[in-house]
Amino acid sequence: AYDTISAARKKGVPLEVIYEEILAKVMYEIGSLWHRNVITVDNEHYATSVTQTVMSGFYDEIFEKPRKDRTLVSCAVGNELHEMGIRMLSDILELNGWDTVYLGAALPESAILEAISANKPDLVALSVTMPPYLATCEGVVQAIRAKHPGLKIAVGGQAFASTSGLWEKWGIDFYSSS
Repeated sequence: AYDTISAARKKGVPLEVIYEEILAKVMYEIGSLWHRNVITVDNEHYATSVTQTVMSGFYDEIFEKPRKDRTLVSCAVGNELHEMGIRMLSDILELNGWDTVYLGAALPESAILEAISANKPDLVALSVTMPPYLATCEGVVQAIRAKHPGLKIAVGGQAFASTSGLWEKWGIDFYSSS
């Protein structure tokens, strides 16, 4: 996997394309296979681990770019354990000169608010993959708005795919399904 992705990068395929058109699509397929019981959870976790290892191989390139004096705080909210999408977003913004504070998976509201206060970001990005965590995300958004009213907030993830614009009702600044 690493050799294939490295060869694509050496041929000039932009990192954004590798993340979105290859790695993300592979992970969507892995998730679908798991959901349909074609593969077991250990297979899904192994594929996730391999993909994360491939992504970490780009960190020298990602973190060497000139800074733009912009900061992102990002995470998967509540008990959400699926973090690869938000990690990809963080990597791409870091590649484009942002300083990113990637908090990972399963972040409680209090920790997110604490990280915002400590890092004073320009943008907070929240990810939700599993629909049961949408209500938690809404609560986090409301708490951020109450404590940091002018802060830009982005949400995204597969959980929003079938919500008919739910994010619009939350007063979100940016949304992406991917």
